[in-house]
Amino acid sequence: MASSGRYVLNLKSLPQGKHRFDYELDDSFFEQSGSYDILGGTLAAKVEVERNGDVFNFCIALDGTVKTACDRCLDEVEIPVKEKNKLVVRFGDSYQELSDDLLVVPLSEGTLDLSSLLYEYSELAIPMQRMHSDGECDPEMMNRMSDLLAIDADEATEESGMTAHDSRWDSLGKLLEQKEQFK
Repeated sequence: MASSGRYVLNLKSLPQGKHRFDYELDDSFFEQSGSYDILGGTLAAKVEVERNGDVFNFCIALDGTVKTACDRCLDEVEIPVKEKNKLVVRFGDSYQELSDDLLVVPLSEGTLDLSSLLYEYSELAIPMQRMHSDGECDPEMMNRMSDLLAIDADEATEESGMTAHDSRWDSLGKLLEQKEQFK
């Protein structure tokens, strides 16, 4: 993800103690990512950093909405996002991602670009199923999908050689009804 210097924190020059940085993630931020998952949105990102020596404890909170494609009708849908993530960053010889929440940044550089982290946390905050509420999907697309599903069901029935009603099971159904009457 190409980043402007706007999301780069100079960790070397950050004094000891707690610090807060606020960012607005808008459509242009998500366009720069080059991903098709998030089409746009408006998120407030609050980044709190506590420096203790060469260790930086981050708390990154995201709040707002992102736009993505609905899994059902493919129309744009707004998904609410409210997420908090913790991250520990420390200085080392080379850049390493030791785990999901532990990064090593080269002391020679001393900077951390938050843009990819902010985008990644935004993506992880979106549910697996991204859909409009019932009745809000594009009606034209839903009609097309219903038609296709009906055609697929008919083809599957024809391929399996079964009809909607198989008379061979009628006698079993009658036996079950008789059994219920005797109870």
